[in-house]
Amino acid sequence: MYKLSTQSLKPGMVLYEDIYTPDNVILFKANTALTQENIQSLHEYRFDEVSLSEPDEVDLTHYKYLHAHPDFQRFNNVYTVTLDSFHRIMRTLDTGLELNIARLLSLRDEIISAVRNGEQLLDYLYNMMPNENEITYNHCFNCGMLCYVFGKWLDMNDEDLDNLTVSGFIFDIGKTKVSDELLWKPDKLTPEEYIQMQHHIHLGYELVKSRKLPPHVVSVMIMHHERCDGSGYPARLKESRIDPFALIAAIADTYEAMTHPRAQRVALTPFQAIRVFEEQGFDKYGASIRPILTRIANMYKDRRVCVTGNLNGRITEIHEDALSRPTIFVNNVSFDLRTKPGAEITRML
Repeated sequence: MYKLSTQSLKPGMVLYEDIYTPDNVILFKANTALTQENIQSLHEYRFDEVSLSEPDEVDLTHYKYLHAHPDFQRFNNVYTVTLDSFHRIMRTLDTGLELNIARLLSLRDEIISAVRNGEQLLDYLYNMMPNENEITYNHCFNCGMLCYVFGKWLDMNDEDLDNLTVSGFIFDIGKTKVSDELLWKPDKLTPEEYIQMQHHIHLGYELVKSRKLPPHVVSVMIMHHERCDGSGYPARLKESRIDPFALIAAIADTYEAMTHPRAQRVALTPFQAIRVFEEQGFDKYGASIRPILTRIANMYKDRRVCVTGNLNGRITEIHEDALSRPTIFVNNVSFDLRTKPGAEITRML
């Protein structure tokens, strides 16, 4: 990477990082090969200089590009420190101490201050190297962050965002009391084991029931596996009886789990995760799910991906009627995945 005055730019040079307008709207994405029109836009916005890619950096995959980028490295450092603090705070649930809610929210704010927006946070989390030794705590931490981002996208007020964040941090903590043998079983759970796993809700409730917690937190812990059609657990509640915060937490819980590796499977791509939601039925998760998943899908417009058959291409269009099946531009041909039922996005490049 090197910096160059905008007065010296020439068509064909490749941007090293995203360029934003003063209003924080993306102007050009990283890896954009500049045209004369692009250069003129940079002049009009009065950029003095931009960061450009060296020739050997142009073909980096997004994952390698991110991990080599100073912004991601700074985020990674903040994430590592805050996650360690999160572990220590959550372990106080095994003591008589009250949970430090203010400190939990300050950890959230530290993470948020290390990214431009919610979309960048989701992209960074997706590209993190998971710490398998602390997968339950990591999952809780990430879910709290996702709950906050999703709540922001839904225009929640600050008090509700705080309550939703804490709910996300805590709702799955009961899994720390489930045996490692069950959590890490590489094969599909038996019906008996699945019932044991469901018991994490009650184990979590036992950890928090005597503590002073913000509104919604206990409800979300108990209800985050309930579904609007009554197909969830533990009480098979229908939508009118489910805390709306629990439905948002359910989206965060399911999306985070699917897009990170587990003992039984590799991580799904965001589009494979969206496909699972589509197959289950959006109506199970309430009205919030469509705007959330639409926002996630649109994050990846213009991203290079690998499609079934090892075809590499670029996402050019997201379809509201099938969010998991965008149009891909491959070898100068556009493929609408809605018309190709056997194909899907198998890897993000």
